[in-house]
Amino acid sequence: MRRTSIVLLILALFVLSGQALAQARRGQVELFAGGAIPLAPDGFKDYFKVGYSLHGQYVMFPSERLGVSFGAAYELFSFNGDKFIEDLGLGDYTDYIDVTGNADIVELAVGLRPYLTPPTANTQFFLLGQGTYNMLGTEMTAEINIPGYYSEKVTEKGDENKFGFAVGAGFEMPFSSTMNLIIQGLYRHIFTEDEATTFVGITAGIVF
Repeated sequence: MRRTSIVLLILALFVLSGQALAQARRGQVELFAGGAIPLAPDGFKDYFKVGYSLHGQYVMFPSERLGVSFGAAYELFSFNGDKFIEDLGLGDYTDYIDVTGNADIVELAVGLRPYLTPPTANTQFFLLGQGTYNMLGTEMTAEINIPGYYSEKVTEKGDENKFGFAVGAGFEMPFSSTMNLIIQGLYRHIFTEDEATTFVGITAGIVF
């Protein structure tokens, strides 16, 4: 908890200092939403469904074609209990077992966004690299219910905090007189135990 508080404080200081510094172009606030596709490890890829992804960030510009981003994200993945039970191969006992669960990730990130096009371009293309601090949580529930013979329900929870990185690309284009539309794809890599946790997020949002 103390480590998380320190990271949050550092993030807030970066944002405040960024707003105070002279910028080559006006800073912008961005809000994203979209999906996240599990890639690794196998248990994550095989048994968790495509998740939901929410992002918010502030971008400051020390130069016209370089942005520095400070942001937070949240991803939620649901467990595919039916596929898990089917793969167990329990035959007639399958109907008496139910497994549910979810995994979520809260991310704090600082990144660089070099633009491939000038700020005067109608559509601006950019690359993105981030260092991330990730708070991962899981909750799984297994229930066995054989009427008249046996019944049991077990719930397990877990959490861990791990560093990681993200790389991707996207583009930004006018949406209205006061807002732009932004679309990006982002590969996320988190240094979890034994094998890294990875997924790809595809999000769209607005800039103002």
